[in-house]
Amino acid sequence: MTDYPTHSQTESTNPTISTMLAHRSIRKFKPGTIPQNNIQTAMRAGQAAATSSAVQPYCIIHVTDSANRQAIADLAGPQQMVHDCGAFFVICADLRKHMLIVEAAGESYSTGLEAFVVGTVDASLFAQNFTLALESLGYGTCYIGGIRNDLPQVNEILNLPTGVLPLYGLCAGVPDESPSHRPRLEPDAMLFENAYPSDEVTMSAIKQYDEVYKQYLTDRGAKPSTWSEAICKKFSYATRVGLAAFYRSKGASLD
Repeated sequence: MTDYPTHSQTESTNPTISTMLAHRSIRKFKPGTIPQNNIQTAMRAGQAAATSSAVQPYCIIHVTDSANRQAIADLAGPQQMVHDCGAFFVICADLRKHMLIVEAAGESYSTGLEAFVVGTVDASLFAQNFTLALESLGYGTCYIGGIRNDLPQVNEILNLPTGVLPLYGLCAGVPDESPSHRPRLEPDAMLFENAYPSDEVTMSAIKQYDEVYKQYLTDRGAKPSTWSEAICKKFSYATRVGLAAFYRSKGASLD
């Protein structure tokens, strides 16, 4: 099986970058939980991420209840690894703490789309730091967007108050597999100087990547197809169309 390189041999590296380049999604985990001290260490690292004006508009729910884990695993795919991994977390934008502060001051909480955007951005900055810290400790991880298949049900399972907005899940644990790296577009296809390139340049880079991606699937024993074919299939119709209504029901302003 080909292990596709993710960086040039001439690029600078260090232990941190090596850990980042070693990332791959892990979907099979060995039995056992992650010790709480390691989770706390990853939390500190996650919280070291940048946050807009120190508002810290996120939280993370560590789901330890087996029945709740199984319920989320079922609605997320099903994806049994949600139940079987060493630790499962739900990453949330957290506007609740701000609502309480404003309420305690006798004011009316009033925001626009910006608060929602900051919440999702800061939550994701935290999550990537958190994930990188776990991987540096030897754990494997996999983000779970499938919880958005049924956010009202996730909300009920976790009994989330107004202002706490679940975004995605995260599996973590000791890896029980070593999959090959999924290739990425070349950096030059995503790093531009001063302006976005012409459509011809963009499509040329995509065409080159299509061949690399097709070979990756072939080497995995999967049905060969190009990245373009996968993207066309994914974005030719709307999915999870109830997201805006759900987030508004939880106190987010999308205006």
